Amino acid sequence: VCLTCCSKESMVRINQICHKNGIKFFTGDVFGYHGYMFADLGQHEFVEEKPKVAKVSTGVEDGPEAKRARLEPAETTMVKKQLQFCPLRDALALQGRGEEAAAALRKTAPDYFLLH
Repeated sequence: VCLTCCSKESMVRINQICHKNGIKFFTGDVFGYHGYMFADLGQHEFVEEKPKVAKVSTGVEDGPEAKRARLEPAETTMVKKQLQFCPLRDALALQGRGEEAAAALRKTAPDYFLLH
C-alpha cells in the first residue's frame, strides 16, 4: 500500500491495518523543499553479500604466495538477514523525558517535526 497526501490520522490507521495483516506499507509527501518517506515492511528478510577475507598462510609473510593471496579477486558469501520494521504510530511517538529522550532528540532531523 502506498499513500501520499493523507492526514496523519489516516496514515496511522491504514498502517495499523497493513501491519496487522503483513502488508507492506509506504507513505510520503513533499512540501516545497521538505518531504518525508516512511516504510513499514513488517518482518523483512533479505540476503546481503559479504566479502570473504583472504587467509594468508602463517609460514609465508612475504614473497609470491603472499602477493598472490592479496591480488586474487575477493570471494563473497551470502548472509541471510532479517529486520523487524515498526508501525508508523511507534515511529511518530517521541518520548520527551529522560536522558535517552534527550539523546534521541539530538539525533532527530528537524524535518521530523514538520510532519507533526
